Amino acid sequence: QTRRTLTGHTHAVNAVAVSPDGTWLASAGDDGTVRIWDANTGQTRRTLTGHTHAVNAVAVSPDGTWLASAGDDGTVRIWDANTGQTRRTLTGHTYWVNAVAVSPDGTWLATAGTDATVRIWDATTGQTRRTLTGHTHAVNAVAVSPDGTWLASAGDDGTVRIWDANTGQTRRTLTGHT
Repeated sequence: QTRRTLTGHTHAVNAVAVSPDGTWLASAGDDGTVRIWDANTGQTRRTLTGHTHAVNAVAVSPDGTWLASAGDDGTVRIWDANTGQTRRTLTGHTYWVNAVAVSPDGTWLATAGTDATVRIWDATTGQTRRTLTGHTHAVNAVAVSPDGTWLASAGDDGTVRIWDANTGQTRRTLTGHT
């Protein structure tokens, strides 16, 4: 049974993430916005603007104080969850950014781009820690292991790559998707 239908985005909604305490959620849309919603009332708490094109992904930090979004404008934005203000705009991908994931300790985040790279960023400074290369086509998804020592990415090249989070080296390339 549907609890609530949240309306407000003016185009397709591409991603959603729930806060660690379950009191709010964030959605990302083709209208170029990220919306923070109250989980109990369904009301919009904040509309985050700054991306200049569609927003493809959103992830919430483990402590719930910030969130990250990734967009077709080639940027990743780190937002303050309480104020809705941009803390940092991360640049380095050369085309669309398709996915974002936050490390379990909240000190870094990983993004996946159409430029066939995965990037690891420092969550505080916004600086690139590593650029992971090996995919031969767009990378569509990224996930961080529960202990934060490795991450996985999935791409249009039909592979899943497992990377060492500290060195940026490929640990394994998983094939089998056709």
